[in-house]
Amino acid sequence: MSNIAKLRKQKKMTQQELAYRLGVAESTIRNWESSRSAIALIKKIAQLCDELECDVQDLVREPRTKRTKRE
Repeated sequence: MSNIAKLRKQKKMTQQELAYRLGVAESTIRNWESSRSAIALIKKIAQLCDELECDVQDLVREPRTKRTKRE
């Protein structure tokens, strides 16, 4: 069983519920839980965050634009 499946089950969530919350198809969750390529990608993202000393949100969050004060 993958860590994704273990964590999902600890939260007492079905694949369908998790898929709904994430806005993806249930088959996507099924693939993530069974696919080694998905796990390999997640591991690389975690490694990338370690190397860049950042969180995943830092990689995907839209940059904020600086606002200037109007006088």
